[in-house]
Amino acid sequence: MVERPASVVKEAVENSLDAGAKEVKVSLFEGGKVRIVVEDDGEGIAFDELPLAAARHATSKIRTVEELERIRTLGFRGEALASISAVSRFEIRSRREGDETGGLLRIEGGRQTMHTPVPCRKGTRISVEDLFYTLPARRKFLKSAASEERRVSALLRDFAVAYPSVAFSESRDGKAGFSSSGDGDRERLLRELWGDAGELRHCETAASHLSLECWWAPFPGKTRSLVTSFVNGRAVTDPLIRSAAGALCRAFAGNWVFLFSLAPELLDANIHPAKAEVRFRFPGEVFDTIQQAVLKLSGRVPSLPGAAVPSFPPSPDRGRSFSPSPGAGTGRGGGWSFRDESASPEGGNLFARVASELSPVAGTALEEAPAGADGQGRHFRFLGQVASGYLVFETEEGLAVMDPHAAHERIGYERAGRLSAESVTVQRCALPLPVAPSLSVSVREHRDGLEAVGFGFGEHDGQLSLTAYPSLPGGMAEDPLRLLRSVLLEWTEDREGALEEILWKKLATIACGLSVKLGDRLTASEALALWRNLIECESPWNCPHGRPTVLSLTAKKLESYFGRE
Repeated sequence: MVERPASVVKEAVENSLDAGAKEVKVSLFEGGKVRIVVEDDGEGIAFDELPLAAARHATSKIRTVEELERIRTLGFRGEALASISAVSRFEIRSRREGDETGGLLRIEGGRQTMHTPVPCRKGTRISVEDLFYTLPARRKFLKSAASEERRVSALLRDFAVAYPSVAFSESRDGKAGFSSSGDGDRERLLRELWGDAGELRHCETAASHLSLECWWAPFPGKTRSLVTSFVNGRAVTDPLIRSAAGALCRAFAGNWVFLFSLAPELLDANIHPAKAEVRFRFPGEVFDTIQQAVLKLSGRVPSLPGAAVPSFPPSPDRGRSFSPSPGAGTGRGGGWSFRDESASPEGGNLFARVASELSPVAGTALEEAPAGADGQGRHFRFLGQVASGYLVFETEEGLAVMDPHAAHERIGYERAGRLSAESVTVQRCALPLPVAPSLSVSVREHRDGLEAVGFGFGEHDGQLSLTAYPSLPGGMAEDPLRLLRSVLLEWTEDREGALEEILWKKLATIACGLSVKLGDRLTASEALALWRNLIECESPWNCPHGRPTVLSLTAKKLESYFGRE
């Protein structure tokens, strides 16, 4: 729980935020090794409850067992103050609004030495002196005062970003340090922290069960990113978020801030001693929302990292052979093929495999390859489809390789969402379909809600039957009973979601099932139409399952590879 001065400040500040504070002041002496003071103007603690505030496992934030499953506060275990007071000389002063006097509680090394009424301002003031004086082994591992101050300052900056309506201030040995105005303007605060010289980008994305607010300030020429993440206002260094951000932000270096929001019952915050990690009920949506945010803010097709560009040994002919494919040089369906005899057919770099399979569009010379422009006026040209099914385009940035199935899934998914939001129709069953007894109980329980979204039911001699079901224009094929079962199952498992929303997502999934397969051969006009439709999507660079739709190899990487920089 308590590793260094920053741990003390974190726990104290979280208590202040839970108490509704609008102003939080932190004072450090010798980096916190001598003394730490945290003051706030929150609701305060009643005099009689002060000893309980520092008692182990005592908390005012959880009152019922059910609340453990939907934690809405930053603190909830009742361990922080007890742990801090056990390894320091601890003092807490607090007064609630409306009380004539406040209270003072002192604890040294876990032993209470004073509890008395005192006059004090509204709110709470915590003082921690001689941290780890009862644990000399722990104390000697503390870093220098300057190093500990930097940790605390970084922590307060993160809190200020997550809570822009709270005024934070810091002092070090009596000298003013970081401070925020608390005016609620997160953009202005980030410009102050990151510098106003560069570009600051912002977007919001969402999945079925969570939403994400993302901020990014690019670092041109840099190779590493600094990522700060909060989940429901809680500062976390969660491995799931870290791995997703590491994979997706690598190509877009800069300062990143991720602010996740989701229902508390879909989150387990009680898996780490310092509450620095959380467990998501739907972890796949974390990657999906981060990917959407990164692609929205960058405005670019995701590209392969530099290490993915094939690096060949100095001898160009070892283990490789070049041979003209049938029709080479005729400009009619021919071209040069590339074969790497040292690589396995399944493995290897994607672009190496693309190079091994790519030939000009059948019946079209390369310089006459079909071309077009997207809705934003950016020109592109279809080069061909490789044997494994991927489509290759030339864009203004370089080369782009598309997975046609993933792209068609994205197009169908968003189209189905638009149609279902506007015009879900009711399709009558040719014959009443008997509903199995195992499903009838749930149908009868939720019959009103199901009929409200387009399902129809009949009953004869106690046998329930399905007479109508919702569908999208165009007659997307689906077994009506299977649609009923899947919608009802998902709705009863997650009663937080609206039945209408679950229904259209199911219909959109059906639309995805009708997408072209990776091995299907497409004409040039179909490939161009697929690119145009994909670019017009709201989230074009990933399919509904989170897989990428397009990868790019920029002209700059091509020049670097061929030594033409």
